[in-house]
Amino acid sequence: MNDNNDIRTKEEADGQQTAFDLVKVSEIARHALKDLISSNKPAIPTFYEKSFYNIAGKMGESELVDYLNSSQPSTKQAALMTSGVASIISDLNSELRQYRSGLDSHGGEIENKHQSIKQNVSPEVWKVLEKDLLGLQKANAQMRSQLQTTENRLEKQEKEVVKLQRKSRRDPLTGAMNRLAMEEDLPNEFARNKRYARTFSLVMADIDHFKNINDTYGHSAGDEILKAFVSLMQQTLREVDVIYRYGGEEFLVLLPETDAKGALLAAERLRKAVDSKVLKHRDTPNVKIHVTSSFGVSINNPDDDNHLDIIKRADQALYKAKNNGRNRVESLLK
Repeated sequence: MNDNNDIRTKEEADGQQTAFDLVKVSEIARHALKDLISSNKPAIPTFYEKSFYNIAGKMGESELVDYLNSSQPSTKQAALMTSGVASIISDLNSELRQYRSGLDSHGGEIENKHQSIKQNVSPEVWKVLEKDLLGLQKANAQMRSQLQTTENRLEKQEKEVVKLQRKSRRDPLTGAMNRLAMEEDLPNEFARNKRYARTFSLVMADIDHFKNINDTYGHSAGDEILKAFVSLMQQTLREVDVIYRYGGEEFLVLLPETDAKGALLAAERLRKAVDSKVLKHRDTPNVKIHVTSSFGVSINNPDDDNHLDIIKRADQALYKAKNNGRNRVESLLK
């Protein structure tokens, strides 16, 4: 349960740090990627790191190299760098398409001139010119073949980067969307609903007495509870609803196109689903664990400055549910 100012300060700090990296990364990444393509290596962070550092050093970016070597990139930075690679691959694909168009046009011109010249010169002259024209045709065919190989490599690499992008937005334990995905999605959801005067809701969910579960049954049992909790929510919610792991045992649920009444009903369905479920730990199948959960509901208001205002109200409503005895739904709709 975080204060709104703390959230905003953390996001601004992360943004400033990431901006420092990406401005310099963008000057180097295209060269590093081209180097990888020429050596037939996958354009993913694990493989382009060495090439990136080498080229950064050659370009005199020693400050960036020292910084990257001395720090551990955050999840947000890694995801943004992966997104940057995807953008570069897209740019390269666009350039290759233009290059292919030029080669195709060039090949057609050679063929047309081949026939035209043959009809307008003597056989003796044609013997000399034909050799040059055939050489041009061969060179054009070779370039198109090399271009096709490069396009195939890029297509494969693009698929790998897309996989990484998707993975970077998921919490590896529970399968819920992670905090990074939330920070990307909610500003867009807020802006869209504000523009069209639509309503959406947020539900902050928390597993009651989760620390006691970890202390009593161990952290592996706690992990099982977290996974089961998310699975139950996914089964209970609509397909359009999105679950984000907010931190620890706290989760934030986005309910698009949902008013206060709908959000309260959805939260109550979630509460009942969790309360009615008895969970078993796979390492101790004879032990049955009953858990409950608390929920805080908020909706967007016309006077909200940004999505953080709505998160803050959901967080405060959750705090209210905890103070009022847990295993309940509370709201803070204004």
